[in-house]
Amino acid sequence: MKTGLCLFLAALTAPALAAQADWVVYQRGSALELAVDRQSIWLEKDGLVHFVNQERFSERQYEKGYRFAFDIRRTDGYADCSKNQFALVGSSYYTRNNQHIFSSMFPLQRYAWTWQPVYDGSVA
Repeated sequence: MKTGLCLFLAALTAPALAAQADWVVYQRGSALELAVDRQSIWLEKDGLVHFVNQERFSERQYEKGYRFAFDIRRTDGYADCSKNQFALVGSSYYTRNNQHIFSSMFPLQRYAWTWQPVYDGSVA
């Protein structure tokens, strides 16, 4: 019985371990560090590129709308490389120690996406 339970629990955790984030810092400053998760980048069937961007703040931030403090914000987004634009569709918030605080329950539906232009020379 114990062996079966251990195998079951190991099977549940295996996908989580395999899907661990691979953060690559692309900009670092004294107040903010920006990174993208290499594991989160994939090409959708319609040509959009999915990504997760991370903002790690040196000082604790406060989200007034939801009334909580956080140190890390991770934002899911899509890029349309053919049109040089991107849309941010959902956010998750974490403590400095990577403990989850809050996530948007559902990502924005495509009809509600707000496309932002990518300017020449920008990090985007």
